[in-house]
Amino acid sequence: MKKHRDPSKPDPKRGERDAGKTGLTSFSLFVGARKCLNCSSFAGLTAFLGLLFLSAGFVHAEEALPDVPPQAAAVGYKVRTFAAAFTAQEVDVANTVRQGFKWYPYRFFGSVPKLDSLVLNQDGSITLLGDVTGPNGEIASAVDVRGPEKFRGTAFGGGGYFEATFRFDPRDVVRTEFRGWPSWWGMAIEHMAKLDTRQWPGQPEGYERFIEADFFEYDLSDYVKSGRLNYYGGALRDWFGREEKLEPMPAWSRLFIREVPADTDFTQYHRYGFLWVPATSASVGYAEYYFDGRRIGARLAWKKYVDEGPPPKPPRMFSIIDRNHLVLILGTGPGQPMTVKSVSVWQASGAENWTR
Repeated sequence: MKKHRDPSKPDPKRGERDAGKTGLTSFSLFVGARKCLNCSSFAGLTAFLGLLFLSAGFVHAEEALPDVPPQAAAVGYKVRTFAAAFTAQEVDVANTVRQGFKWYPYRFFGSVPKLDSLVLNQDGSITLLGDVTGPNGEIASAVDVRGPEKFRGTAFGGGGYFEATFRFDPRDVVRTEFRGWPSWWGMAIEHMAKLDTRQWPGQPEGYERFIEADFFEYDLSDYVKSGRLNYYGGALRDWFGREEKLEPMPAWSRLFIREVPADTDFTQYHRYGFLWVPATSASVGYAEYYFDGRRIGARLAWKKYVDEGPPPKPPRMFSIIDRNHLVLILGTGPGQPMTVKSVSVWQASGAENWTR
């Protein structure tokens, strides 16, 4: 069997300090899979695809590390702004919603978390036992609260490299018929906490635009059920509309298919990364996906955000991410235990993060 570098080995700890408690390349166009949207009303969209080449609150403390992932260092992301062991000091397992935690039970949009599905392990990892009260969300880097504060925790802005190390058994997902699935993803706090900035400028009141960034979702049931276990989903979705009738763009399943080596053993720890580089006036922004440090699948690119009418379309589809701040989310389905060893975020700095 082909051997891969063991991502479960601990990184060197020299020079580390607390990350801060206060602190296109190609598009294939077949429609389908989860969250698919009928895009027939956007007939001119596919013709353009060939041209698509192109702080509030406290700021996290930061740490400069010698072991920065090369893909992060290459774009200037050399500061680790988020890292934590999964301990009772870092995870709000009692659902107190107090300040100072790095992870909270997922409770956005009225979700009621199952606290007994969160198991802290002695080695500093956490095992998620599955919950369908939220959308494959069990823990998040922020939590909604009542009152003017709106949320507590951290939402990440300005770009970054986001990496989680975890393991799960694909057979569990098949056995439970994809009633939920292991997931590592992010979504704009602007939408999740119903901030005023979720409003799409120039549109009627209550008309939103925001990003969902799926770093990893083991949701490709057609692939997995046919024995192709080495595929998973990884996508950006540019959501828009009123809250009661939100629509995502794009709707092509090929966009989010990610293939890893055929001999990959998901029951062992692997590293799943997402690189986000914002657009500027002089350069396109883009997102890339990484598996154990190796880039997989297509780069997704966009031009700098400008206010223009719906729907989101190239070359500025996805550009709303550069104005959003991502809440990091981990979760799985019942009967599909997922053990997470670590989560780290590297950025140029934490200046554009929101931490409350």
